[in-house]
Amino acid sequence: MTIPEPEQLRTKLTLWQRMAIRKLRREAGRRDGEPLAPEDWVVAWRLHEQGLGGVIAAVFRALPKSPRCAVCAAPFAGVGGRILRPLGYRPSRKNPTVCDTCVEYAPPGGIVQYTGVMFADLRGFTERFVGADPNDVPQVLRRFYRCAEDVLFPDAVIDKLIGDEVMALYLPDLKPGMTREQVPARMIEHARELLNSVGYGSESGPFVEMGIGLDAGEAFVGNIGQRALYDFTAVGDVVNTASRLQTHAAGGEMLLSQRVAEALPAPVGNRVELELKGKHEPEVAYRFAL
Repeated sequence: MTIPEPEQLRTKLTLWQRMAIRKLRREAGRRDGEPLAPEDWVVAWRLHEQGLGGVIAAVFRALPKSPRCAVCAAPFAGVGGRILRPLGYRPSRKNPTVCDTCVEYAPPGGIVQYTGVMFADLRGFTERFVGADPNDVPQVLRRFYRCAEDVLFPDAVIDKLIGDEVMALYLPDLKPGMTREQVPARMIEHARELLNSVGYGSESGPFVEMGIGLDAGEAFVGNIGQRALYDFTAVGDVVNTASRLQTHAAGGEMLLSQRVAEALPAPVGNRVELELKGKHEPEVAYRFAL
């Protein structure tokens, strides 16, 4: 049985992109619409480094000018940007330093890779706006999202904006110049900056109450789902743990997993043991507050 390509993906991909995916499927022996196996997705991820993809990347690098995609080198500005934008090489909404061809519109499937995960969630947001002017809600959320973008870009991929919550991914394989050893410290730095950006530590105080959960480790990363649910994301225990940790973080706090804490050059926060949903044993974590 042939699995149809997700309709949302089919309508957004350019002819250029569809031809590349069909070629990859033929070489991998996959049916039209069949998700790629992890080993196939690795090849897709590296197409810009070899063969025709390497030639195209060299042409992209020769086109003026920066900024450009950190993965395939497609320019976003100038003459080069105007030429390539209709072909799908435009800044990704998840991280403006890479193009959506390399992220959202990469082939279905994914690979297991080292991933840092951050969840930042607003506390008491629903109760705060009970009986309030509905127009005030999107204004506060836009301000919160702007803080997240200013702090997290360009190092992190903002995976999801879920109501009053932000999910961010740190993918050293996607970010040239970032190693997996640097991810835990970068996440802590960003968590502190994000808490500061909403007002913790200031004289006026935070404009919203926010808690943060952090974890890092191996996760399945790629384009997952079909039709309207097709999305570039990460799944696995690392994601679940970061999400569960943020539910235990009070306003102005971050909770980091033992995996993150052990990878830091110096201890951060106070050691605690928490009962996390879905975990059979208490989870060791470290609580830090500004």
